[in-house]
Amino acid sequence: MFDEYDKSYPIELVADFLGVNSRTLYYYERFSLVCPLRRGRKRYYSKADIRWLEYVRELMYDEGMNLRSIIILIRRRDNIILGKCPEDVVDCFKNYLMQISKERE
Repeated sequence: MFDEYDKSYPIELVADFLGVNSRTLYYYERFSLVCPLRRGRKRYYSKADIRWLEYVRELMYDEGMNLRSIIILIRRRDNIILGKCPEDVVDCFKNYLMQISKERE
């Protein structure tokens, strides 16, 4: 029904799906962990955004990484840190960074 990158999911729905509150998603946005589409004061997420946020949660809760480490991972984008992550997480990470770069152009 929705395109992979169609930003159609409101923040309340995404927060509920992920089991977090909307303030957590605002916090993630503040540190550029996710870049939802903004229409006025409303934020909308794509399926790719949601999948990325699931990986962020997985890194935090299953792999034991803290938010600061994840932010460093994103900012550095180097193979030293990425080599320590599971391959599917690295692929998701790189795809998401490319998507964000295209959206900011």
